[in-house]
Amino acid sequence: MWLLTALLLWVPVGGQMADPTKAVITLQPPWVNVFLKETVTFRCEGPRLPGNSSTQWWVNGTAIRTLTPSYRIAAASFSDTGEYRCQTGLSMASDPVQLEIHKDWVLLQVSSRVVTEGKPLSLRCHGWNNKQLSNMLFYQNDTILKFSPWDSEFTILRTNLSHNGIYRCSSKIKQTYTSAGVSITIKELFPAPVLKASSSSPLLEGDLVNLSCETKLLSQSPEVQLYFSFYVGNKTLMNRTTSSEYQLLTAKREDSGLYWCEAITDDGNILRHSPELKLQVLGLQSPTHMWFHVLFSLATGIIFLVNTIFCVIIHKELQRKKKWNLEIPMDSGQGKKVISYLKKDRYLEEELKCQE
Repeated sequence: MWLLTALLLWVPVGGQMADPTKAVITLQPPWVNVFLKETVTFRCEGPRLPGNSSTQWWVNGTAIRTLTPSYRIAAASFSDTGEYRCQTGLSMASDPVQLEIHKDWVLLQVSSRVVTEGKPLSLRCHGWNNKQLSNMLFYQNDTILKFSPWDSEFTILRTNLSHNGIYRCSSKIKQTYTSAGVSITIKELFPAPVLKASSSSPLLEGDLVNLSCETKLLSQSPEVQLYFSFYVGNKTLMNRTTSSEYQLLTAKREDSGLYWCEAITDDGNILRHSPELKLQVLGLQSPTHMWFHVLFSLATGIIFLVNTIFCVIIHKELQRKKKWNLEIPMDSGQGKKVISYLKKDRYLEEELKCQE
């Protein structure tokens, strides 16, 4: 039955895959680590079929016979350590909850070992056999978070990434005892956004540019809404809207600059900025300016062509004169003139090369 239900939940609706809700396990008392012989009750919450409260439970991947919404361990033993999951009639299987059983003088109990950024984290310094504790100290990475003479519980109302670390507590019974460390991991709700442009820089005046502030919620929660803002330098372009896009309808040269965006949760507690994106807008040349460049290039080409033709003519004339002069016998009375002509021709050739 549970396999059939899971398959039905993934049937496409309107051409798209359905987005079923995951079941959620809650604990009473709300701790994922307890002492030996203590009582633990798991409760499975999620959408159900009308008139049907059946619930499927798994322990370490093995289905168990209990089909009630609650699963109770009356006296925890070390064999109860493991991973627990559940599923209701109209939900997908829950995320796993890892239960640990301990035997020690003092235990730091935690509501969860993995917490989504912005959610609360509860801690409790707990004594064996519920012994009364006093002078309690809570530590994060060996730094004192709180001292309390009698209050054994401490809650971080809104976690952030700085709350990652190893937690422990110490307390006095007859002497001072320190608990084992508990590793706490804070998952970021969403990564820093990245600002992307529909066209690469440099742009031309008049271009339409779409800016997109791209990020994604890593832990989907119906109560979480992200708002987006867009900036160029210190100037605000669009402030806190649910749209992650901004348009430059007609880009201008004065629109050049460093653009960036930010994403923030609706309660304002979690805010992240994108890296800067440089946009350069080039101005279009006027028709008069363009024609000037065309005519100037054409005139330069004509001058170069005329010079080339002129040089070729001179070169041919020099070659003809040299050939005519060399035909005169060297023993004639014109010998000296030939030598004079040849020197003159060489001079003209060298002068021509210098002109080239």
